[in-house]
Amino acid sequence: MNECNINAMDKASQKRSEIIDAAYRVITRKGYHATRIEDIAQELGMAQGLFYRYFRNKLEIFNEIVDEIIMRITEGMASAPPTLSNTLGEYTEQMRGGLENSFAILTEDPFISRAMFFEAYGIDEEISKKVQDVFDLFGEYSSYYVRHGIDKGILRQDLDVEKMGFAFNALVFEGVRRIIRSNDKEAAKAAWVKAILGLMIQGTADAQALEELRRMKGFIV
Repeated sequence: MNECNINAMDKASQKRSEIIDAAYRVITRKGYHATRIEDIAQELGMAQGLFYRYFRNKLEIFNEIVDEIIMRITEGMASAPPTLSNTLGEYTEQMRGGLENSFAILTEDPFISRAMFFEAYGIDEEISKKVQDVFDLFGEYSSYYVRHGIDKGILRQDLDVEKMGFAFNALVFEGVRRIIRSNDKEAAKAAWVKAILGLMIQGTADAQALEELRRMKGFIV
């Protein structure tokens, strides 16, 4: 492949990225269904016909945006492996950090919350499956936390690992839905972190581990 072809590919890739960024901004403001190709082209100041050199339709570009969102979410999960804690205190603090990170990823960018929780389902079968796969991955990831807690004697031995993982996710996702509608998102995030921590730790912790945690001066779940 000669240098001219490489340069042409680089320019095409750059233009695709610019279109994706523009579509991201427009869909964030207007929503997927209300956004037209014309709106994206106007955002970039480009001719509408030029759009079709890079994308076949609006669905194709939305599909790529969803892929980018999924990558950001999975990278966020990978940054906090569930095997770092050895005591209930450490486990609680790691869970606190995981909740804060999850709420940051899922609520601070309005496009992510809108796309993942409201718009992606029903647009296209492939996109719906991708989103469901991410939610399933969240559940599996949370289940690893539960399994680690049981193995360390931090959590009760009678817990159903899979169901507890997905129950935890249900709390997180409901928190996300409430936070993004709140007038004070920071206060709402803090309140949901505290509520979920209290429910999960008080409801799942091993009795002896929980008593030891309560004896830690100033430690608040």
